[in-house]
Amino acid sequence: MPPVNLQAAYAPFVASLLGADFAPSTDGGWTAELVAAHVIVNNDLIAQTAEKVATGEPATYDNLRSVDETELARYVAEVAEVAAGGMPGLAREVERSVARLERAREALGELADTPVHVHIEDGGEVVVDGPRPIGAFLEANASSHLAQHLEQLKALEMVAEADPPSEFDEYQLVLLVRGLKPLELDEEAAATLHRRHLGHFRKMRAAGLMKAAGPISGDESIAGICIYRAGSVERARALAEDDPAVRAGKFVAQVMRWNTGKGSVLWPE
Repeated sequence: MPPVNLQAAYAPFVASLLGADFAPSTDGGWTAELVAAHVIVNNDLIAQTAEKVATGEPATYDNLRSVDETELARYVAEVAEVAAGGMPGLAREVERSVARLERAREALGELADTPVHVHIEDGGEVVVDGPRPIGAFLEANASSHLAQHLEQLKALEMVAEADPPSEFDEYQLVLLVRGLKPLELDEEAAATLHRRHLGHFRKMRAAGLMKAAGPISGDESIAGICIYRAGSVERARALAEDDPAVRAGKFVAQVMRWNTGKGSVLWPE
């Protein structure tokens, strides 16, 4: 199983800290600030353990500091004083701790299977007290442990609602889909076609009919995206199909209407 992408795993947690409003806990449980502080302190404890393993030092893990409410409240106060505080400060600290975890995981290398003694208490009860491979423990922290606290954070979120925009800007979104059959072109002909393809974009921007265009990665069929502002889907389709790469069959243009709140996308003049 591939390692957890730590930045991606923590993205929803950080986004909640930055964008949500939180209600106070109604059952005497942790506030959103304490949940964030727990995650940060725990990340640092695990990173510290992994760093020691990587440098050959004796290492153990104990979650006592990360569940001590007095310690967590002190941490929140320190962030408020030193890092401009509030949720944005805590969000930055989460990201810092995640970056530290990434560096520690990379430093472990082949030592990831090294067992370390892990002691975890939850609600005053010991739930883990024994050896765990440090690499697997780090991965579990960014999966099951993080998921638990993300749900805890979401339970404190005020329900987010918004009205639709009263006015819209309309664009035409063009997906350049790879042709069914690769073109049989030599290197020079392929380079020429590519330059003419880019020249089409330049011409469309100069004419004021295109706002942006570029390649994408991570998809086997879609090669690029263009945003036209040509007045209609029909007009945008005619323009997109005039692209030399589309005319040659390298790409097929899929054209659709895209509406966004008026003024929500600002383009350079």
